[in-house]
Amino acid sequence: MSVNSRSDREREHFNALATDLGSVWWGSITKAGQLRLDERARLAIRYGGLSPGKLVLEPGAGNAEFTKRLATSGATIVGVEISPNQVAIANQRLVDFPKAKVVVGDINKLDFPDGTFDAIIGNAVLHHFDLITALPEMLRVLKPGGSFFFTEPNMLNPQIAIEKNIKFIGRALQNSPDETAFFRGQIYSILKRNGFSQIWVKPFDFLHPGIPDSWIPFFKKFSHFLGNLPVIKEIGGSLQIYAQR
Repeated sequence: MSVNSRSDREREHFNALATDLGSVWWGSITKAGQLRLDERARLAIRYGGLSPGKLVLEPGAGNAEFTKRLATSGATIVGVEISPNQVAIANQRLVDFPKAKVVVGDINKLDFPDGTFDAIIGNAVLHHFDLITALPEMLRVLKPGGSFFFTEPNMLNPQIAIEKNIKFIGRALQNSPDETAFFRGQIYSILKRNGFSQIWVKPFDFLHPGIPDSWIPFFKKFSHFLGNLPVIKEIGGSLQIYAQR
């Protein structure tokens, strides 16, 4: 499979979702989904060291739901997104965030000089990329000592495993044709092979985006409880992934 064909499929998929849904995924527009984005942004700001004066790259920025949350840190956020339709929505959302913008681009060939960014941050996007080409590009534009932090789907989670491996179920849940998920040790090894350091990966999150609004208070507490149980926490829905250049 060529990089271009995969990029084309991703572009087509997210262009269609922008038109049909006005977003990147059904799970980002529910109340529980919005709370999940809030939590992921707090983690990204913390572990990415985002603050005024920092220049941050957000690959796969989509419609800027995550971007606008990162922008509350005061850092300058540059989002790169392959779908022009998503970028059009994104920059409408960012009118009140002068230090944030999203541009059309391909993660496999970034139009930035070496060592440009203090941090590279993203939510649920690495699993859409061809990491053979995307990771070297991200490493190239990251400053020495710069932070790399993403939250990504965990392949050990039963639902994630089903939808990523049984394609007709994935399509029904708005998965793109080539997306996958990561095992904890797998993504650790991939980052290490590609020259990243100070790597850690940990599972988290049992708050499903499809939970009815009235159930959210209970499930927020239950998610926290499950996330602290040995063994059980390993099947959390997502992984926190941190590294440095």
